[in-house]
Order: sequence, then structure tokens, then C-alpha cells
Amino acid sequence: MITPEELFWDDFADEYAEIQAESQLPIATDIVAYLQESGLLPMDKIVDFAAGSGKYIGAFYPFVQQYLAVDFSQKMLQIIHKTVPDPEKKFILSKKDQQAFLADPRVYPCIFMAMNPALKDRESLLRFCQKAECLLILRVVEESEDLFQPFEIPAEGNQAFDLIDTYKQWLNQAAISWKSKQFSYNFTEDIDQAMFQAYFADTYAPDELATITERLFGACPSRVSTTHIVFELLIIQ
Repeated sequence: MITPEELFWDDFADEYAEIQAESQLPIATDIVAYLQESGLLPMDKIVDFAAGSGKYIGAFYPFVQQYLAVDFSQKMLQIIHKTVPDPEKKFILSKKDQQAFLADPRVYPCIFMAMNPALKDRESLLRFCQKAECLLILRVVEESEDLFQPFEIPAEGNQAFDLIDTYKQWLNQAAISWKSKQFSYNFTEDIDQAMFQAYFADTYAPDELATITERLFGACPSRVSTTHIVFELLIIQ
């Protein structure tokens, strides 16, 4: 029986794949370059857990002999099959949720996961450590934007940014060694007044929004929005 979470991700899969494809950040190639420098690549086999639409496959592909992409969304795996080239027939696509994957006794040379939303408890993290000779966990730990974000209501912090610090605490408590590497990026986008006002149309009254827009843009038809984003790669061996 399909779960509500699986149904959500199946329905969201196409939009998610488009968002991932539009991202210009070189995080995938930068991670692979760092792993090469660290002597962790090339390798025989890697598991991409919660692989999504396969954003990281292209960067890892030349440096592995077998690529096991695991996701609990059948639609995500279909997107990988249709859109990600596999000229050397390295792919194995597996539909499996986190509980089933962790219950499997098999151990892998390397498990990589990026922004896995299901990894929220200590027991699961330690089980992933048992299943991998090398465990790679990538998360966004910081993100800020200077045009829209100051006017968001409510201006709340993102607790997901703190998860990697929680992982480190759990690893320390279990006497498991780890190291990490951060990757920082800045990117800009031109935003015109109409786009800004449309975004906040349901947030502010028309008069208040007009005042904010005038203060920000003045006589300029557009402004540059700058986003700063930091990824952190946690490496557990």
C-alpha cells in the first residue's frame, strides 16, 4: 500500500526534477573533486540513498563501477531511468524506503545521501554507519537571501540547517570519528518590481507593499537578489 509520503513525492517528482535541473550550483562536481583529492574516489560501488531525480549521478558516474540509486518514490526512479544517461550500464535502481534499506544486512563500500529528509533519529544514523565502510552525508547548513528574505513573515530559522550538528553529536556520543568539508556559493538573480510585488501580494496590504517596493527599488525597474548558500559534507569512515 502506498504511503502518504510516497504519494506526495510521486506527485512532486516532475517539479522537483525541474528545480534540480535549473540549479546552476556546481556542488556535485565540487564534491566529487574533493573526494578524488581525499583518495575516496574512484571506487567500485556507491549507493546513492534517497537519490531523488539523480542530480549527483553524472558527477560520480566516471569514478564508480556500479551505481545503486535507492529511493522510495517509484516516480523518481522512473525519472532517473528516462533522463540520466547510463552508457556503461552501471545503474541499479531500487525502490526501497529507509526502514527497509536499514533492515537489509548488506554492507556497502560507500553510501552517499544528499538532504535525506528521513534521517532524523540517532538509531538510523548509527545503522547507516554500520551499513557503509564510508558514509557521506550532504546537507545545506546555511542559506540567506538579501531581497525577499528580510520581508518574509514569520522570519523563522530553518531547523533542518542544524541537523548536521545533531548528527555530529550522535556520532561523538557513539565514539565514531568523522570529518567534514563545507562548500560555499553565492549566486545572483535580477528581480523586477512586478515579480517582487507578485511574490508578496498575499502577505502585505497593497499600500504597505507599495511603500516597501518604493523603498527598495526607488526609480529602478529591477534589483539584484543575492543568495548565499553553504553545503556541508559529513564523512564517516
